[in-house]
Amino acid sequence: MSPADQPAGGQDARSNADVLAALQQAIDSVGTDGQIQGADATARLHDTAADEQPDPIAEDPEYKRAKKRALNMLAARDHSSAELRDKLLGREHPEDIVDTLIQRLQGSKLLDDANFAHSFVRAKREQRKLSQSALRRELKKKGIDGPIADDALGEIDDEWDLAYAVAEKKAASTRTLPYETRQRRILSMLARRGFPSGLSFAVTRQVLETD
Repeated sequence: MSPADQPAGGQDARSNADVLAALQQAIDSVGTDGQIQGADATARLHDTAADEQPDPIAEDPEYKRAKKRALNMLAARDHSSAELRDKLLGREHPEDIVDTLIQRLQGSKLLDDANFAHSFVRAKREQRKLSQSALRRELKKKGIDGPIADDALGEIDDEWDLAYAVAEKKAASTRTLPYETRQRRILSMLARRGFPSGLSFAVTRQVLETD
């Protein structure tokens, strides 16, 4: 497994045989029509023609290689659809094979960008205390934008409280320094976390006044 496929901070490592077997079963349950086999089985009994059709791509060596690599990546940590697609294309798997695989992974819910975005925002917010704008940039790097990003970011609490916590921690570590130096360092920290300048100045002033 390459460094890019190693578990990311804040997400559970799940690289074991049981997880891989579960992932394999999940993706294999998605048929050629993109529907999960067994779902609404009674209705599907009346539509056997599609079920009887062979699935040639499942036996394609290129597909098998791409699927194995994708499942190993997902066993290590969750990915967004775009992130996984880019990685597979970067390993020189054919684009049509990768797109089919991504579609089936989405159909089996092994790839779920909405769930990924919510988990990603919560983890980064807790670990790195990033602002909403910084989190939006991080999501975009993962290929998640628009309504999915908006929905995930909508659960974020008030920016003031988080910015204050960041400033307060920095203030505590700079108490022996001159006021101007402390102010500059706190503002720099808040800027790196993506907080807007107006909020940063207000928070910094209040923290230093009460410190």
